[in-house]
Amino acid sequence: MCLQPTLKDCQGWLRRFILLKLVTVLLFPHGASLPLLVSCVFSLRALMLLRSPHISTKPSTVLLTQLALADSLVWLHWGLCLGMSLCWWIEEIRSMRYTMIVLSQQLLDAHHLASLLLLGLLGLEAVLVSRWAQQTQRFRTSYWAQFCCSLVWMFVLLELVPRVLQDSRQQTYLSVLPAVSLSVRRVLWLLDSWLHYAIFNFKPQRRRASFY
Repeated sequence: MCLQPTLKDCQGWLRRFILLKLVTVLLFPHGASLPLLVSCVFSLRALMLLRSPHISTKPSTVLLTQLALADSLVWLHWGLCLGMSLCWWIEEIRSMRYTMIVLSQQLLDAHHLASLLLLGLLGLEAVLVSRWAQQTQRFRTSYWAQFCCSLVWMFVLLELVPRVLQDSRQQTYLSVLPAVSLSVRRVLWLLDSWLHYAIFNFKPQRRRASFY
């Protein structure tokens, strides 16, 4: 792996990173340890490449950066599990074990949801570039990409916080969240699959703002 990769090397590697994320998110269970580990390692490399002067600040760069940063939730999950394993003998930790187990699982769920949303935005951006480049040019900017990423993280937090705070004594609207969350993920999975299938199976007319 060269220390100063060229633009072609960076783009080729980032295409492989997108393909890896698609396989990891769409085909593997979101709690599978080995695919998550490989994904996290690739995300670290992707973040380094995205800081390269060869990579311009296009919407796809913003979305890829956020997709790589989403793996920080996996690192938090592993850190929490490691902390529980190392500190099991501390009484305060033992009394909070159930809450910490729930939180660690919710971090994985939040990672899966964020990855689905960001992959969907990447797919949408690539489809717009390949089919309606001129018509959508004013919307395909770094500003709007950052704005969409902010909405993604707001949505993830809105789902994560109530589920973490929920306990067995509460019989409120929170009880319907798992079913709603599952439905949202299924819709996103289908949408992502369709978008990226269309991208990989139909040759785009232009590739100015995408790593595909």
